[in-house]
This record gives sequence, C-alpha cells and structure tokens, in this order.
Amino acid sequence: MKLTPNKYVLLSLILLSVVIGFTACKAWRTVSTSATYVQQNDSTQSKITTTISTKTVEEWQGAKKK
Repeated sequence: MKLTPNKYVLLSLILLSVVIGFTACKAWRTVSTSATYVQQNDSTQSKITTTISTKTVEEWQGAKKK
C-alpha cells in the first residue's frame, strides 16, 4: 500500500487524537440538595410549606502526570 500525502495527513491527525486522548481526562460531579421548611400559624392551624432545591454541576479537567 502506497501512502499519498493526503493519507499522511489523515494518519497524523488520527495519531494526534489518540495521544491527546491518553494524556487528558475530564470528570463531572452533580450535587443535588433539598430543604423543606414548614411554618405553622397557631391561631388558624394553617401550614405554609416551602421547599428549596439546588443542583450544582462541577467539572474538572485533568492532565496525566509525567
């Protein structure tokens, strides 16, 4: 099989992609929290319920140590 200049470029891009893939990593973590508060009025016996929910997504970009 004879390699033409276009095939050299394609092969170089593939090898570069493989090298980059092995030297870096990415990680995600999702943290969800929820809190509920109940307020009750003694005179009317009514309740007010409030719920607060949060969602945080953390992302890390790492590199392989040499």
